[in-house]
Amino acid sequence: MAKATAKTTKAPVAKKAAVKAAPAKKTATKAAAPKAAKPVAEKKAAVKAAPAKKAAPKASKKVAVVFEANCPLATTVSVAGSFNNWAIDKDMLKKDKKTGLWVGKVTLDSGVYEYKFVCDGQYWDEGDNKIKHV
Repeated sequence: MAKATAKTTKAPVAKKAAVKAAPAKKTATKAAAPKAAKPVAEKKAAVKAAPAKKAAPKASKKVAVVFEANCPLATTVSVAGSFNNWAIDKDMLKKDKKTGLWVGKVTLDSGVYEYKFVCDGQYWDEGDNKIKHV
């Protein structure tokens, strides 16, 4: 019987040690969690501020772009593109009497645009769209 008593006495002691160790681990985890949360909050604030600074210079940069077309038999020439929703009558070109070229200026934001010339309101440039880097 002495052996049985010794076993029952040892078991509760082991349980108490395990119970005491567990709260200590939880306390350590709780203390470490707030430290890790602070850098994450700082990163989020930095990310939110960065796009606002980058957006301002792009909006204010406008460039006058010259378009030239060689359409000697046309009576009217315009440029239609991604910058004017492919409108054929919005950006008209004027014929230079000295060179015979049709010339026009369009003010655009910096970027990449596709375009085609339209002669007499119906004849588009053949082939792929031309590309203008502004």
